[in-house]
Amino acid sequence: MAVVTTETQTWTVQVARKRSICDCFHNCRTSVSGRQSLCYQKFLAKREAKPHTAPYVVSIQLMTPDQGLVHYCAGTIINENWIVTAAHCLSNPLIVANSIIMAGCHDIHARHESGNIQLRQIDYYIIHELFLGGINPYDIALIHTEKPFKFDKYVQPARLPEINSIPIGYGRLYGWGNMSMTRQPRYPHKLQKADMPILDYQLSEEILNASGMQLHETNLCTGPLTGGVSICTADSGGPLMQMDRQQYPTIVGIVSWGKRPCGQKNSPSVFVRVSAFSDWILKTINKHRKA
Repeated sequence: MAVVTTETQTWTVQVARKRSICDCFHNCRTSVSGRQSLCYQKFLAKREAKPHTAPYVVSIQLMTPDQGLVHYCAGTIINENWIVTAAHCLSNPLIVANSIIMAGCHDIHARHESGNIQLRQIDYYIIHELFLGGINPYDIALIHTEKPFKFDKYVQPARLPEINSIPIGYGRLYGWGNMSMTRQPRYPHKLQKADMPILDYQLSEEILNASGMQLHETNLCTGPLTGGVSICTADSGGPLMQMDRQQYPTIVGIVSWGKRPCGQKNSPSVFVRVSAFSDWILKTINKHRKA
């Protein structure tokens, strides 16, 4: 285990997974009715995605001396050279300098997928100028790869949503994040998915405020509030997806933060609402294209 401290937070690099989901509360208890709480359910209700049905999802991996490449965050391809992810995934320059992007993979441990996989070095990255680190808004960043991706059936971009649009209904989470609802993590090596209801902003704000947490207008939250499904560690930076009017995969959210243990009742999963930053993304990419 290695612990790397920055000005904003401490990273624990153990199997290279950053504790990006806030370790807040609550303890596991039996409800007043005597029924067992969700703390006795061991695993989140995520399912393995059908291989290569989310070709825009990438794994951000740390190159370690003893364990090789290890996944710690995810991201989403938006064009040949650019990936959108969470800013907190890139908060530590030492980790980023030793990271690589893996696209086109379903099973991040499978050698037989080597023909599908495209590995890319990080050329540079841009963290939103208003991000303060930690559990804060503006948790969005862009990664520019040294070489462009070659689009095929295994590697494809996702679309950005319309500027300031408000997603409703359900979104689909993709990632290789922790599946455990206890403090003993269980990380899958195959891409997982979960369909999650998008919550009313005011309701989410009230729930989180009651717990001492603040929501920002550029966030969106998902349930279910009954528990059992949520984002978790190493889902960070990954997408919440919907289909647009043309039935094209569109990224509406980026995994930002949530409560631990994962999957508890009345614990919204907090995402960056991408539509609040569609204009920033396009302007930033265009600015660096001209540079």
